[in-house]
Amino acid sequence: MKAPRGDPPAPSGGVNARRGAAIFVASSLVFIGADSLTKSLVANIPVIDVVFGRHIAYVLAVVVVAGRGKPLRLVRTARLRTQLARGLGMFGTTSTFFWSLSLLPLAQVSTLASASPLIVVALAGPLLHERVTRLVAAGAVVGFVGVVTMIGIDPNHLDPAMLVPLASAGCYASFTLLTRELRGEPPEVTVFYSGIVGLVASAALFVVIPTATTPEPGQWAGIGLVGLLALTGHRLLVAAYRWGRASELAPLGYLSVLWSFIIGALVFREPVEPRAVLGAIEIAAGGVMTLRGGAREREPLPASPDFGNPDLAFREGGDDSLRSSSSG
Repeated sequence: MKAPRGDPPAPSGGVNARRGAAIFVASSLVFIGADSLTKSLVANIPVIDVVFGRHIAYVLAVVVVAGRGKPLRLVRTARLRTQLARGLGMFGTTSTFFWSLSLLPLAQVSTLASASPLIVVALAGPLLHERVTRLVAAGAVVGFVGVVTMIGIDPNHLDPAMLVPLASAGCYASFTLLTRELRGEPPEVTVFYSGIVGLVASAALFVVIPTATTPEPGQWAGIGLVGLLALTGHRLLVAAYRWGRASELAPLGYLSVLWSFIIGALVFREPVEPRAVLGAIEIAAGGVMTLRGGAREREPLPASPDFGNPDLAFREGGDDSLRSSSSG
């Protein structure tokens, strides 16, 4: 017997969460691919060249994809200062992360930079007005304990270079929080300003800071690929946050540490110690806790063109609770 015609039933909250989690994991794989390529590049060419070239590719892709033949619409904003500040946050995140890849092993960089999801979860309640359940918060803590277990940081023997990826985590947190202030801005405009501010800043450094070598054509192609992978990863995150809440999905960022250890061992010959296995188990446990501990009553999400737009989610059939989202 044929099923009656009509629109298919809306996915349940659990289905939405699983779908968002799956897309989020896919985005983390794209980002680890970009990070691995970046680490290979910065081993042979100056970091500033990679940062500059990455922003060129990123901005060109945004103009072509989001401009849709009318690129001037991308510059129209009522929140110019906030857009510029958020763009600087993204530039700070990218430049410090790339710099840290030239100083430390891939796994160590990813581990230290993964402090950012913990900051997001901690501030999701007071600043983003999301309800963070005790189990979600506990999952974030367990996940970060797993991160520390994997890296085995000894407070008595800290390498000053470790401050660089920690700075990247701080820049990312500020970037995320500034996104809240741009809730009413068109997503494509915010994405454009994120790229153009980074392009201007990196171009200035490219001119001011002299470099001993110049990338070859093949290396420039690799740098361009890094920018395209970054944009692809961001757009996957947009899809992920259409179905899941920031406080639930952010701790899954700890999974990127697993990928970095695997790639580090297979590609860059970085050693994998027994504590890494224990840390991996703790990270996985923290991720499961956050998925199981999501509040049933969904809270309004902060708009983020790079990391999820709840208004877009509602227009395309997302969580019904988004109906109550404010535009402030």
